[in-house]
Amino acid sequence: MKLKRTAVVTTVLFLAPLISISSASADNPAPPSTTQNYTDAMAAYKIELGKFRDAYKIYDDARRIINQNFKDAVDKAMSDARNLNSTSQTQMQRRQNMSVKQGAVIAATSARDAAIEALGPPPVPPTPPAKPSRSDKNRK
Repeated sequence: MKLKRTAVVTTVLFLAPLISISSASADNPAPPSTTQNYTDAMAAYKIELGKFRDAYKIYDDARRIINQNFKDAVDKAMSDARNLNSTSQTQMQRRQNMSVKQGAVIAATSARDAAIEALGPPPVPPTPPAKPSRSDKNRK
């Protein structure tokens, strides 16, 4: 008798979760279409990507100008050093010319670094939406 009661109780315990799950799944309405959500998210992503490209072009153009100014300043310092260099100069004059050139390059470098820092960090690209899983695609 005790064995029969134990068997019935264990059977009920094993079947109770299955019965409640099946009735709960029947109550849920169909989930919203994930393809529509993905399409909306992809449209928003494309808009954000366009904004990112515009912002990055502006950032890149400004950085190119800064780097061009730096290159011009370094080229001018090198040209001035070459023009001042002659064979009749003493060792002291050559060292002074080299130190003037180094000072100009250091000044140009610090000006470029300050300008890039003032420009700020580059724009961050938007994150693309997650693709719907294959099981969601098959539900159509």
